[in-house]
Amino acid sequence: MTETQTPIDATPLPWQALAWARFQSSAEAGRIPHALLLGGPAGIGKTVLARAMVARLLCQQPAEGAACGVCRDCRLRLAGSHPDLQMIEPAAGGSGILKIESARELTEFSHRTSQHDSLRIAVLSPAEAMNRHTANALLKTLEEPPEGMILILVSHQPGRLSATIRSRCQHYRLGVPPQSEAVAWLRMQGVTAPEALLEFAGGSPLTARDLANDSGVGRFDALADDLAAIIGQRRSPVEVAMEWRPVGALETTRLMQRLAIQLMRGSIDARRRLSGYPGYERLQTQLTVERLSRIQTDLLALRDAAEQPLSRELSIEALFLIWSRP
Repeated sequence: MTETQTPIDATPLPWQALAWARFQSSAEAGRIPHALLLGGPAGIGKTVLARAMVARLLCQQPAEGAACGVCRDCRLRLAGSHPDLQMIEPAAGGSGILKIESARELTEFSHRTSQHDSLRIAVLSPAEAMNRHTANALLKTLEEPPEGMILILVSHQPGRLSATIRSRCQHYRLGVPPQSEAVAWLRMQGVTAPEALLEFAGGSPLTARDLANDSGVGRFDALADDLAAIIGQRRSPVEVAMEWRPVGALETTRLMQRLAIQLMRGSIDARRRLSGYPGYERLQTQLTVERLSRIQTDLLALRDAAEQPLSRELSIEALFLIWSRP
C-alpha cells in the first residue's frame, strides 16, 4: 500500500454512501453520539462500515473525510494494536455467544484512560449474541457513558436487543443493496455467476462473495443433497447430523435458512429456480410450499436455541429432524 492509498478497511462499500454521508456530517460537526447501532441483514457490510467509522474517528489527519492510513493512529489500527480500540466478538469456533469474558473486556476498556489523547472506541459484533452479563455491562456503559468513549454495535437482528439498549443508540438502518449494484460490485471482486450466488445469499453481497471464495455453493448443494436423502428416507437425520456437527449448530441453522428461502422462491416462481446444482434441484422437487413454510417456521423457532451454548449435537439433530417431518 502506498501512502496515497486508502486502507481497504477504511473505505465504506458503494451502497453505504447515504449512511456514510450521514456519519461524515456528524463527525465534521463534532456531534458523534456515544453509541451507534448498525442494524441490517448479515452479509451486507455492516462491519465494513463500522471499521470505516472507527478509522475516520481515530485518524489524526483525515483527508476529505477518510482516514489517511499513515498517521500514528492509523498505523496502530492497521496493525491491530491500537490501545484505544477494542473489537469484541465471539471466540472463533465457539458457541457464537458474547460471554462473561466479553463483559469484562467492555468494563475494563470503559474505565481505561485514552493512551493517545484520542477517542476510545469499542465495537461489539454481533450485538444480539450478548449473554446477560455482557448486556448488563453494555447497559451500564450506555447509561453512564465515560468521557471520550464511543460504542458501535453491529447487529444482524437489532430487534433482539432490549428496547432500553436500542433507545440509547443512534440507529443506522441498513438493507440489502439493489441487485444491479450488488452484481456490479461482485464482478469487480472477480466473482463469476454473481446472480446465482446472490440468490443463494438472499441478496447479501458479502455473503455471495464468501460463497464464491469458499466454494460455498458447493456446501449449500451438499446440504441440499443430504436433506433430500432425509426426506426420501435414504438416510437418517441423526446420521446426517453427525456429519454436520463440525460445522456447528449456528452456522448450520444459517445455511438451512438461506437454503429454505431460496427453495421457497423457486417454489413460488419457477423462473427463480437455480440450475446446475443436483442436490438443490432434487430437494426442490420434494417440497411443497406448505411444507417449506412449516420448515421455515420450525427453523425460526430453533434459531434462538441454536445460538445458545447448548449441546451442539442435540441442536444439530433437532435441525435435521425438522426436514424429516411430513
